[in-house]
Amino acid sequence: MKKVLFFFLIISFPIQAEIVTAIGKHRHLGNVSTVESCKIAEEKAKKEAIIKTIGQTISSNVVSNCSEIDGEYDCERNQFSLFELNADVTGSKIINRDDGKELGNDDIQFCEIEIEAEVQPIKKNEDPTFQFDVSLNQRVYRSGEPLEININTSKDMYIAIFQWLPYGGTTYNKVTKIFPNEEFNKNTNDLVKNQLNLKYEVYFPPEIKKEKVDEYLVFVASETQIPWLNEYSQIEGLKSQMIKNKILMENHYTGYIVIK
Repeated sequence: MKKVLFFFLIISFPIQAEIVTAIGKHRHLGNVSTVESCKIAEEKAKKEAIIKTIGQTISSNVVSNCSEIDGEYDCERNQFSLFELNADVTGSKIINRDDGKELGNDDIQFCEIEIEAEVQPIKKNEDPTFQFDVSLNQRVYRSGEPLEININTSKDMYIAIFQWLPYGGTTYNKVTKIFPNEEFNKNTNDLVKNQLNLKYEVYFPPEIKKEKVDEYLVFVASETQIPWLNEYSQIEGLKSQMIKNKILMENHYTGYIVIK
């Protein structure tokens, strides 16, 4: 009797990239060059392209960390790096540019950039029963003030929290896992059931000469425990780990300001 062998070929197709147009506008008081202002506008356009592609609203508290009038290029670039946790901008080109003074207000200048971008969405958690929510006690802090984190979960899940201080230099330009990590908090139980409340102390970095800095928290929930590193040298290193794991995961991120 002959045996019949059946071969099944399983082909997985990556999520298809989308081509979208998006506009970014940066206003300033003449305290930055037109070139720098247009760079900021382009970063805003890329963020808008990601938002259009993934079909969701990015946390407003992250967006508002950069001032509408005197927003800094570094702040916009940092936010764009976080937005890339949701999608990759694999290519873009400027299709329109306009700069000058705001109509009716000669004190305010602007640059507006329209781009055509190719955006590759990153596969996200699609299980509606697996979700969590994050809130902070405030958005602006001074050194010594407490930063309180409240997390609510829909079911039992493992939570990891990373802090990104993108100031530059050897001390701060890295991503640090602050939970679970006994160096930052005595609570190291990362299996969260319904709710997690954490408290940290904020401090202004002594090496930084600016009057304020933007800092960010990345929250990652997973159905099974993941052996995260305590530090990643760049935000891209954390991102690469988040997208390659074949584990049910969801992430949130939020930003806050520290004032000297």
